[in-house]
Amino acid sequence: MKRTILLSSLFFSLFMTLFSQDIQIPQWVDNEIKQTYTRFIEWKGDDDVVLFPIQTDVHSGGRETFKHVAYVNHAAKTFKFDFIADLGDIGLDTPATKDPKDASEFLKRHADIHQQYQGISVVLVGNHDHNRIAGDKRFTDKQLGEIFNAPSMKKSNGRLVLAENPTYGYIDIPARKTRVFFMNTCDRDDEKNYYTMAPKQLQFLADNLKTKEEGWNAFVLTHFCVLKLGHWTDDNSECAHAETYLRILKDCNAKAKGESDGVKWDFSQGAVCHVVANLTGDSHFDAEENHDGIYFAISQGYGGVGVNSMPKWSSKTYFDPNQQMLVDIVAYKPATHQLKLFRIGAGGAPKDREFKW
Repeated sequence: MKRTILLSSLFFSLFMTLFSQDIQIPQWVDNEIKQTYTRFIEWKGDDDVVLFPIQTDVHSGGRETFKHVAYVNHAAKTFKFDFIADLGDIGLDTPATKDPKDASEFLKRHADIHQQYQGISVVLVGNHDHNRIAGDKRFTDKQLGEIFNAPSMKKSNGRLVLAENPTYGYIDIPARKTRVFFMNTCDRDDEKNYYTMAPKQLQFLADNLKTKEEGWNAFVLTHFCVLKLGHWTDDNSECAHAETYLRILKDCNAKAKGESDGVKWDFSQGAVCHVVANLTGDSHFDAEENHDGIYFAISQGYGGVGVNSMPKWSSKTYFDPNQQMLVDIVAYKPATHQLKLFRIGAGGAPKDREFKW
């Protein structure tokens, strides 16, 4: 969705002042974390769980929502996440980041908050992050990947694998046989399309869905949802090569082989991952769909959407980011194939979502 978010220079001045100070954790953040953790522990029982947060669409180019990155880091002290993921649209195409120097400083300082987390932290590219939406291709994918994702390499103990273009790759959780891919749906290897996953990226995905042993599961994180599920009512944006992407996921679970857009795959022999879900942001509402046995789930994040633009299958929780968080905690039990998203903040327990096969 080609959206414009207007933020004043006044907010940016305040933002720059606050960013130079330590971010204080309000009591309401601790309260929300505790409430969600209590629900999670009851659900978890004695089972082994893959656990990571999804934060998305903070759009903090000129707003104080940048603080919420630190709030997620703080939540990690309680939840003991396997890693942290931001699904994109940190907000680099607003009036507040128009000046290249301001934009670069914002990018670095935002990345610094992510890297304060002691483990792996990855940030996906959103359509508001390299300024292509405004016609100014200020940041390359390589620059974004190197500042956001590359620093986690030294903290990963080999569990983080980055592609040559470091805006995409995967994270392994060997103890629970789970591989989590993070992809770039604004891949600038394909300059012709606005939303896209270039064939080179899809070949990386197909190659690495293969494993050395049986029993591995896979998640895919993307900013843009390639299904109609993620469309606003007045928007028909499509992701280039989406059909190839969906075929790869489907064929992986079916242990089939295929070829499309110059990408080749063969899952008919050897061990491969079982693809569980594709988790996304971008749409600014919550929605979910079981597509070919794979769950596609959208988290609304902090961006805005008008009531008339919301499709009938979606929902949105209105909240004040100065008083609440909005983060979904992904919890997956590999042994029993149970997946649940736990909401920290806006909407509370009624916004938890459980997926069953």
